[in-house]
Amino acid sequence: MKKTAAALLLMTVPALTGAAVLQDTATAETTTHTKKLILHEQDSHRVGKYDFVGTDRVRSAATRDVIGYDSFTGNFNPQSKRAVIQAAFSFKGGIVVVRAHLVGDSRKFTGRILHGTGAYRGIAGTVSGREGSHNRTFLTMTYTL
Repeated sequence: MKKTAAALLLMTVPALTGAAVLQDTATAETTTHTKKLILHEQDSHRVGKYDFVGTDRVRSAATRDVIGYDSFTGNFNPQSKRAVIQAAFSFKGGIVVVRAHLVGDSRKFTGRILHGTGAYRGIAGTVSGREGSHNRTFLTMTYTL
């Protein structure tokens, strides 16, 4: 009986350590990515007293190449001076959906990544940025996959 228990214990130790190694390897593969983007508004339109919709051409801030497009919708609350904006970014391989808040006259916003499709399935992270001049917005996405 003692030999059987000892043998079982010896057989489970390698299995447990192997599982620990696999878990550490999977955790090590998660890396943080940062995309710095410049959004060039193509068109926008008011669809109510305080609601708006539009689309942007998305460029890489590093290369200035067009890397995608977005479609956005938003609502402005004049009492709180707060806007809530939702956008779907279409990149090669998938879509990233975000929700951001613009507060007051700061022209800065922050938000979070809600979900992604395709190559961006399982994405989690945040967005931040500021409105610029000439229908440009500067956006930073920080995320893990």
